[in-house]
Amino acid sequence: MELPLDELAHKYGLPRPVVMDVAETAIANSLTKAFRSPVTCRVDGNGLRLIAYLGSNDPKAVELQTISKKLRRDIAYTVELELQKRQTLYEFHAMRELQGQVIKATISRIANNHTLYAILEISDLQNPVILLGECSLMKQPPHERWRYRVGESRIFFVSSVRPVAGRGYARVRIILNRTSRELPARMLVQLTGVDGIKCPRRVAGGFCEIVTPQRIPKSAINTVGKELQEHVQVYIKKTS
Repeated sequence: MELPLDELAHKYGLPRPVVMDVAETAIANSLTKAFRSPVTCRVDGNGLRLIAYLGSNDPKAVELQTISKKLRRDIAYTVELELQKRQTLYEFHAMRELQGQVIKATISRIANNHTLYAILEISDLQNPVILLGECSLMKQPPHERWRYRVGESRIFFVSSVRPVAGRGYARVRIILNRTSRELPARMLVQLTGVDGIKCPRRVAGGFCEIVTPQRIPKSAINTVGKELQEHVQVYIKKTS
């Protein structure tokens, strides 16, 4: 049984030592469950070294040829799944700064339950990546529901970025929102560069109240109003 460490490192974008560590743990856990006895695994340049503690505590080397093909396939599957999970954690740490930001995304699919799946292209990370976010029906303003079209772009508030894992998969889940009070305020901060803009009250699709520490361009206000299709009421409240 051979492990293409360099190939796996490239595939999952992980350092080679991390791949080795994940593989050792995954293989040891899989064989421990299969043999019902503790098994240790060491991955090095010469391949795998397996030591089992069967019955007594006397260590015994396990020859790879004694492992069934089915168990080898199960081990390979487990290693890849654990690497996928580790990759998800690496991505999460790289992308968690997206939470709380506003971002333009292109709708790529609309599910039967009307959840929107939208493509986000992030260019300000170390390596530009294309991500998939989701916006449930409850996070869509009533006046926009059932009116979205595949291929159109909208501005979303990123309300959550978190790693999730299930049976046979691991990924970073990005939750998008079009109803949040944060959306118009964050859009105006992004458009004007003025910090301290707040939105204390909003009725999505109706109006939003904006409090700003200084005067902001009318063009930015109009851009937000047009994007959200709602009246933007601006109040200037200078800080002392």
